[in-house]
Amino acid sequence: MRVDTFIFLIFIFVGILMLMFVVSLSEAIHVVEWKTIISLFYLMAIVNVLKDLKFLDYVSLIVIKHSSRIFITLIALTLILSMLITNDVVLFVIVPLTLILFKYIEADKKDLEKLIIFEGISANIGSGLTPIGNPQNIFLYHFYNIDAFEFVKNMVPFEIFGILVILPFMEFRKYNCKIDVDVEFKKEWIIYLIIFMLILLCIFGFLNFIYVFPIILAVILIKKPKIDYLFLLTFIFLFVDVYGIKKLGIINLFNVVNNDVMLMIYSSLLSQIISNVPATVLLSNIYDNWLPIAYGVNVGGNGTLISSFANLITLRLSNREVSVVRFLLIGMIIYIMHLTALTLYLKIF
Repeated sequence: MRVDTFIFLIFIFVGILMLMFVVSLSEAIHVVEWKTIISLFYLMAIVNVLKDLKFLDYVSLIVIKHSSRIFITLIALTLILSMLITNDVVLFVIVPLTLILFKYIEADKKDLEKLIIFEGISANIGSGLTPIGNPQNIFLYHFYNIDAFEFVKNMVPFEIFGILVILPFMEFRKYNCKIDVDVEFKKEWIIYLIIFMLILLCIFGFLNFIYVFPIILAVILIKKPKIDYLFLLTFIFLFVDVYGIKKLGIINLFNVVNNDVMLMIYSSLLSQIISNVPATVLLSNIYDNWLPIAYGVNVGGNGTLISSFANLITLRLSNREVSVVRFLLIGMIIYIMHLTALTLYLKIF
C-alpha cells in the first residue's frame, strides 16, 4: 500500500469513528465545507480531461522548444502552471515529461534527479500564490470568505521569498536538446478551456456551482477522466475529524500560540507531521487570522514526505530516479530557508 493511500485511510477511519460515537450525520453534513469539495471535484475533472487530451503536454513542449535551458525552463513552467491548476495535477504532467525529455538531451542522472526534486518543491511554492493552486488554499479561500485579489496580493511575499530561496540551486546552463516529439493543436481543447473558465467563475463567486454541474457530469460520462475520489472522501472526513475533536474539547490542545509569527511557524511544523491539508482545516477552526496559517501550511509543504501530497506524487512519478534521502535533505533545507525568510519578513513588516 502506498504511503499516501495509507494516510488517506487513517483520516477516513477516524472520521467513521467520529460518526459512530461523537458526530451525528446531520452535524457532519453541516460542517463539511462543500464549496471546497465541489471546487476540487470540478477542477480535478476538467484538468484531467485537458491532461488526457495532451493539452498540458502541448503547452509544455511549446515552451521547451523555445529554450535550450531545460532545467530553469521546466522549473519556471512548474511554478506558473501550479498557480493556475492544482499542484498535484501539474506534477502528473511535468515529471513524466521530464523523464521523456532527458532521453533527448546530454545530461547525467544527477541533473535529472535534482530537476525532479525541484519540480516537486516548485509545485509547492508556485501553488501557494492563488486560491486555486492547491487544496489548502481552496479551503482557506472559502472558509474565510477572502476576496481573490486580496488573497493573491497577500501571498505575493510568500511567492517572492520562495523563488528567491530556490534560485541559487537552479541550473542556468544550456543543454544540447533535440526534441522530435510533437503535439498538434486540437479545436476540442477550446471547449474544455471554456468549461475551465466557467469553473473559475464558480470558485470566485460569479456563478452558482449548480449551473455547471450538468456540464461536468456530461464531461465525466463522455471523457471518463481519472478523479481521485479517495482524496475527495478524505477531505470530507477531515471536516468531520476536526469537528469531532472540537466537540470533544481536544482541539483546545492545539491552541498554543498567540501571535502571527508563531502561528505561521506552528502551522508549518504541524504540516510536517500531519500534512498541510489536515493542518489547515484544524487550525482554521481555532484561529481567525488566515494569512499566517496560509504562509505556514504552504511553506510547510516542503520538508517531510507527508508534509504535502505533492511530495509523495513527485517520488511516485520519478521512476526511481530520485533518492528519498536526497529528496528529504533538499526539501528540509528549502523549508528552513523559506520559513526563516518569511519569519524575518513578518518580524520587520
